[in-house]
Amino acid sequence: MSRLLHAAARGARIGWQLSGKWVSADSLTYVQSEGGQVVYRIHPDDAHLQYGPISTALREMAENFKYDSSWEHFLANAAANEFTMLFDSRHGEPDYPLFYLILAEALADEGM
Repeated sequence: MSRLLHAAARGARIGWQLSGKWVSADSLTYVQSEGGQVVYRIHPDDAHLQYGPISTALREMAENFKYDSSWEHFLANAAANEFTMLFDSRHGEPDYPLFYLILAEALADEGM
Protein backbone atom coordinates (compact mmCIF):
# COMPACT_ATOMS: atom_id res chain seq x y z
CA MET A 1 0.00 0.00 0.00
CA SER A 2 1.12 3.51 -0.60
CA ARG A 3 1.77 6.16 2.00
CA LEU A 4 -1.35 7.95 0.73
CA LEU A 5 -3.56 5.02 1.70
CA HIS A 6 -1.95 4.70 5.11
CA ALA A 7 -2.57 8.40 5.72
CA ALA A 8 -6.15 8.08 4.51
CA ALA A 9 -6.69 5.19 6.92
CA ARG A 10 -5.58 7.51 9.74
CA GLY A 11 -8.09 10.14 8.63
CA ALA A 12 -6.02 12.36 6.33
CA ARG A 13 -7.75 14.22 3.53
CA ILE A 14 -6.55 13.07 0.11
CA GLY A 15 -6.95 15.13 -3.06
CA TRP A 16 -5.08 17.48 -5.38
CA GLN A 17 -4.57 21.18 -5.91
CA LEU A 18 -6.20 22.88 -8.86
CA SER A 19 -5.41 26.57 -9.42
CA GLY A 20 -4.39 26.94 -5.80
CA LYS A 21 -7.63 25.41 -4.42
CA TRP A 22 -7.81 22.05 -2.68
CA VAL A 23 -10.06 19.44 -4.35
CA SER A 24 -10.90 16.39 -2.25
CA ALA A 25 -10.79 12.97 -3.85
CA ASP A 26 -14.18 11.31 -4.29
CA SER A 27 -12.71 7.81 -4.20
CA LEU A 28 -9.37 6.28 -3.35
CA THR A 29 -9.61 3.68 -6.12
CA TYR A 30 -7.17 5.47 -8.41
CA VAL A 31 -4.70 6.30 -5.63
CA GLN A 32 -3.36 2.76 -5.85
CA SER A 33 -2.36 3.16 -9.49
CA GLU A 34 1.03 4.62 -10.28
CA GLY A 35 -0.55 7.52 -12.17
CA GLY A 36 -2.83 8.21 -9.22
CA GLN A 37 0.07 8.44 -6.80
CA VAL A 38 1.52 11.23 -8.91
CA VAL A 39 -1.68 13.27 -8.93
CA TYR A 40 -3.05 12.78 -5.42
CA ARG A 41 -1.56 14.46 -2.35
CA ILE A 42 -2.12 14.50 1.39
CA HIS A 43 -3.72 17.74 2.55
CA PRO A 44 -0.98 19.98 4.06
CA ASP A 45 -2.85 20.22 7.38
CA ASP A 46 -2.91 16.42 7.62
CA ALA A 47 0.74 15.80 6.68
CA HIS A 48 1.51 14.43 10.16
CA LEU A 49 -0.94 11.55 9.55
CA GLN A 50 1.37 9.97 6.97
CA TYR A 51 3.62 8.81 9.82
CA GLY A 52 2.65 5.88 11.99
CA PRO A 53 3.44 5.56 15.70
CA ILE A 54 6.91 4.05 15.27
CA SER A 55 8.09 6.48 12.59
CA THR A 56 6.71 9.37 14.67
CA ALA A 57 8.72 8.14 17.66
CA LEU A 58 11.86 7.96 15.50
CA ARG A 59 11.30 11.51 14.28
CA GLU A 60 10.92 12.66 17.91
CA MET A 61 14.14 10.83 18.83
CA ALA A 62 15.96 12.63 16.00
CA GLU A 63 14.76 15.99 17.26
CA ASN A 64 15.43 15.46 20.95
CA PHE A 65 16.61 12.13 22.29
CA LYS A 66 15.15 11.60 25.74
CA TYR A 67 14.01 8.49 27.54
CA ASP A 68 10.39 7.59 27.01
CA SER A 69 8.83 4.35 28.26
CA SER A 70 6.01 4.22 25.70
CA TRP A 71 5.64 1.21 23.41
CA GLU A 72 6.22 3.40 20.36
CA HIS A 73 9.64 4.52 21.60
CA PHE A 74 10.52 0.98 22.67
CA LEU A 75 9.84 -0.33 19.15
CA ALA A 76 11.60 2.67 17.58
CA ASN A 77 14.70 1.94 19.69
CA ALA A 78 14.53 -1.74 18.76
CA ALA A 79 14.30 -0.89 15.04
CA ALA A 80 17.18 1.56 15.29
CA ASN A 81 19.38 -0.81 17.29
CA GLU A 82 19.20 -3.42 14.53
CA PHE A 83 21.09 -1.07 12.21
CA THR A 84 23.30 1.08 14.45
CA MET A 85 26.19 -1.38 14.41
CA LEU A 86 27.07 0.06 11.01
CA PHE A 87 27.30 3.55 12.48
CA ASP A 88 29.24 2.48 15.57
CA SER A 89 32.02 1.00 13.43
CA ARG A 90 32.83 4.39 11.84
CA HIS A 91 35.51 6.69 13.18
CA GLY A 92 34.28 9.83 14.87
CA GLU A 93 30.83 10.73 16.14
CA PRO A 94 27.94 8.86 14.51
CA ASP A 95 25.09 10.90 13.05
CA TYR A 96 22.16 9.18 14.75
CA PRO A 97 19.52 11.91 14.20
CA LEU A 98 19.97 11.68 10.42
CA PHE A 99 19.76 7.91 10.63
CA TYR A 100 16.56 8.13 12.70
CA LEU A 101 14.97 10.40 10.07
CA ILE A 102 15.91 8.08 7.20
CA LEU A 103 14.59 5.05 9.08
CA ALA A 104 11.39 6.95 9.97
CA GLU A 105 10.73 7.67 6.30
CA ALA A 106 11.32 4.03 5.35
CA LEU A 107 8.98 2.81 8.07
CA ALA A 108 6.34 5.42 7.13
CA ASP A 109 6.31 3.99 3.61
CA GLU A 110 5.41 0.64 5.17
CA GLY A 111 2.67 2.15 7.33
CA MET A 112 4.52 1.99 10.63
